[in-house]
Amino acid sequence: MKFFLFSKISFENPDPIALIECYCYQNDFYAKYDLLLEHRDRKIEDVNKIGARIKKEVLLECKKITEKTKNLSIFKYNLEQFLDLEEKKRNEQIKELNEFVIQKLLKINGIGLSTATKILHTFYPKIIPMIDNLLQKKYREEISKQWTENKSDEIFIDFYKNLKIKCNRQNLDHIFEEVCKNKLRGLTKIRIFDILWWSYLKAEDLKLRENINWSTIK
Repeated sequence: MKFFLFSKISFENPDPIALIECYCYQNDFYAKYDLLLEHRDRKIEDVNKIGARIKKEVLLECKKITEKTKNLSIFKYNLEQFLDLEEKKRNEQIKELNEFVIQKLLKINGIGLSTATKILHTFYPKIIPMIDNLLQKKYREEISKQWTENKSDEIFIDFYKNLKIKCNRQNLDHIFEEVCKNKLRGLTKIRIFDILWWSYLKAEDLKLRENINWSTIK
């Protein structure tokens, strides 16, 4: 299967389901985060189960902000509904999320964009992606050097635009159906896409540094 990022960078994987399964049984994040949180309400401190490493006093500051997110327009939709919105309306809701939540989280000492998106993904895993440092770096290299944390709305707008690409969307739908058949619980489509791109970016980084030719991800 082929997957795209920025509509121009792509990678291929002959068996993405095997890659996802491998991630889940080798990485503690699945058992301690994705699978665990399927069975109970999510709490702000759960973000540390996926490597955020946020101190207790900082978590309390973050909690004050995230408690006010429930009324935001973006959270009234599931992923499919959100992607099907008119582009202008979708972008307006992303800008609202950025202004009233993300930028406020970024003002807290020790909270960067990667951590802010992990916090939001913890509460809203079906619609909010995790934009980790590797992905941010790729955005700056391929799209704009100006896309720093202050431009996080631009990153989100492009992320959903990319996710809406027919190839990506169809492949993701198929993979989600298959992992559900295998009873691989707790993974949303957003999380699956995150695992696929995180794996590719890690593989690409090693390939460039160590000249490794991968058979499983190109």
